[in-house]
Amino acid sequence: SSLVAILAQATTSLTRHTFGCLAMALVLALLAAALVGGVSASSASSFASQAARYGCLEGHEHYLFCNTQLPLEQRVDDLISRLTLDEKPTLLEARYSPLGNISRLGVPQYDWGGNCIHGVQSRCGTGSQNDTRCPTSFPNPNHLGASFNYTSWQTMGRVIGVEMRSLWRQGVGENHGSNLPPFGLDCWSPNINVVRDPRWGRNMETASEDPYLLSWFGIGVTEGLQKGDDRRYLQGVVTLKHFVANSLEGTWSGPGGPAKYPGTGLCPGGKCTRHTIDPNISAYDLASTYLKAFKASVVQGGALGVMCSYNSVNGVPSCANQWLLGQKLRKEWGFKGYVTGDSGAVADIYNQHFYAPTMEDAVVDAVNAGTDVQSGGWPKDHPWSVRGQYIDMIPKAVRAGKLSEQAVDEALRHTLMLRFRLGLFDPPDNQPYEHVSPDAVRSPEHIAAAVDATEQGLVLLKNEQIGKGTRALPIRSGRIAAIGPHVTSRGALLGNYIGQICPGNQGFDCVENFLEALSALKAEVTYAPGLSGLTSTDTSLFPHAVEVAKTADSVVLFLGLDSSEIEKEGQDRKDISLPSGQLALFDAVIEAGKPVTVVLLNGGIVAAGKVKDHASAIVEAWYPGFFGARAVARSLLGLTNRWGKLPVTIYGEKYIEQVDMLDFDMAKAPGRTYKYFTDEPLWPFGFGLSYTDFKLQVLSGPVAQVPQQGGGAGKDYAVLKLQVENVGKMAGDEVVLAFFRPLPGTLPSTSRAAKIRKQLFDFRRVGLQAGEKSDTLYFFVRASTFAVHADNGDEVSYAGSYEVQLTNGLQVETVRVDVVAAAALQPVVLDAWTPTESNDDPMLVI
Repeated sequence: SSLVAILAQATTSLTRHTFGCLAMALVLALLAAALVGGVSASSASSFASQAARYGCLEGHEHYLFCNTQLPLEQRVDDLISRLTLDEKPTLLEARYSPLGNISRLGVPQYDWGGNCIHGVQSRCGTGSQNDTRCPTSFPNPNHLGASFNYTSWQTMGRVIGVEMRSLWRQGVGENHGSNLPPFGLDCWSPNINVVRDPRWGRNMETASEDPYLLSWFGIGVTEGLQKGDDRRYLQGVVTLKHFVANSLEGTWSGPGGPAKYPGTGLCPGGKCTRHTIDPNISAYDLASTYLKAFKASVVQGGALGVMCSYNSVNGVPSCANQWLLGQKLRKEWGFKGYVTGDSGAVADIYNQHFYAPTMEDAVVDAVNAGTDVQSGGWPKDHPWSVRGQYIDMIPKAVRAGKLSEQAVDEALRHTLMLRFRLGLFDPPDNQPYEHVSPDAVRSPEHIAAAVDATEQGLVLLKNEQIGKGTRALPIRSGRIAAIGPHVTSRGALLGNYIGQICPGNQGFDCVENFLEALSALKAEVTYAPGLSGLTSTDTSLFPHAVEVAKTADSVVLFLGLDSSEIEKEGQDRKDISLPSGQLALFDAVIEAGKPVTVVLLNGGIVAAGKVKDHASAIVEAWYPGFFGARAVARSLLGLTNRWGKLPVTIYGEKYIEQVDMLDFDMAKAPGRTYKYFTDEPLWPFGFGLSYTDFKLQVLSGPVAQVPQQGGGAGKDYAVLKLQVENVGKMAGDEVVLAFFRPLPGTLPSTSRAAKIRKQLFDFRRVGLQAGEKSDTLYFFVRASTFAVHADNGDEVSYAGSYEVQLTNGLQVETVRVDVVAAAALQPVVLDAWTPTESNDDPMLVI
């Protein structure tokens, strides 16, 4: 069997690296259990002793690096000094666990590379009552972004951090049937790439098209996950991805000559994928869009991990880019963590980008640039990486004089420092994280947090009147016809990057579907699939669906996409409309003459122009997660009224004919995202309805003034005050967004920033009972609030006038803010852009 082969391969590898009996026993136990039907959580716990997770235990506590009275820097350097050259790269390989231990020093294996996009992506654990407890799964990040709720994002990060500690303590592995590799304490998340194009296959993984919202999403998840109850140690480590400008999967045809070093333009060989693309991105777009959330998450959030992306930018692969990883990340932003390459990204430097003449040179480039950890591939049916290019080539490159051992030691400092800060070389018994209960996993508190997040991210796009004083939603009475290919979907609700969801299997039978959720809350529900699948064009089920619609009082049509067939990692969409069969089903059901509510499931936006024109109501549900069906059902029936707002622009069907998927220029006509888009969208960024009505009232004056630079006795800010009142008849949540736009004459008309239509700078969410007024909402504005970027990348402040828009997507209240000049020469530079040295580096920032 393949597992026998794995056992033989592991044994050979362990012998070759002389890692000792501990790792051998671990591998033998794991594989023996797998051979008899898979590793259960309980059997995993039996051999997941402290010795497999902590260093400096009995027999090794005499080493200097085990002395907890010494500074961490001294301890880390002492451990590095004891490693042989051949041992060093084994500690820099992601997903190498259960290999990678140095038994002679008591250094255990460690798994770099677990994922936690919206929940720990591991196998289930075992509770204190021997019950199976699977990781809490939140909605996908596109859904989370629609909540505009920083607290919710931070809470998700904390839930992930606590559950990761509990599952790690139990010895639970990544979500493979073998329970391998054992899960570590770092997460390859969050994904904070901007939604640049609606066709991108991974739009469900990221919270927004807006860099400001993404910044706070990154900060929230980072703070929640890394900072736990014991501030002596890190609870976990985030890994921001994908650094930078990763927003294309492939495959697209594009310009590029023959695949020949040192590179061949936009797409080597004319084949554009995430592994090959090399876009030319201006300093303006890098500073104002692509780098913005990463910078904020590092500088303000304290993120300690970053993943460099597959793609190149301006001629240099991200994982070989000293300007990006050294100058920007470490020198300018003060980054103190580790950098990992995406899986296979180091190899891409040589065999996809043709940037280096050999694979060994690619490894040298990556290490010198600051890629501390390499994620290599693993053989088919093999649950962990056996060895990668770092293990094979770092010792050779050092001995050949191509790579300094000091550069390797620096990578080790970055990675080992985090393991020490996680407490993995300190006595474990007095660490609270070593005593996190197994019952923390999917605890009632964590379930409540996920349910809360789910209800807040649904967006009500349309809700028209269907009778005197009656709207299509909420559905208060009568028979409901649930129709469509998504009515009985389970796994599709979860999106991508999920751990084991249901006890005992890899299926989704424990996930409630929409039919079950509606039936649990409403007695009269009838069902017709309409289509046999999401992409089916077979109309043979239409007559039954129409008949079911005719016998109902209300119709709910569940349509959309999925992350396994239509949009996914490695696959972009070529069309942003609904699949043709679903549109035909919509037409047929509309003819039944009943009020039709359409519920959309999707990652990237769906250009549903026909649906907008003819449906009575529309709910954007994104990929709502494990608790999504119940949240949607409760919202449809008016049992909750906690709608969010669009974190992305929903363009019309023709948009993709106007923009080039391979063009990363944000402002080029007709413009990308709400900041630059000049045409009318189907629904704009920030739009969203409610079952109740809200009124906004500005409590401060219509004009405010701030100095361009603070100093002296005067204050350098102004306070805008707003109150929200629920003037409707139902309790509900409301989101207020704060935008600014430079008024004519403030910015040079020829500058790129002059194309900004408006820009988000703050947001608030409030919950109000019917007739209730909110506490005063305070929006502090300074000159830096209105900062933009010059064409050369500098962050700058222009004196002049700005319009602040305080809006809920329906009502807009404006205040003019005048920024008073600090100097005659404009603009004032707030943060100077440091370009690459063009004479030393092929990367040219224009």
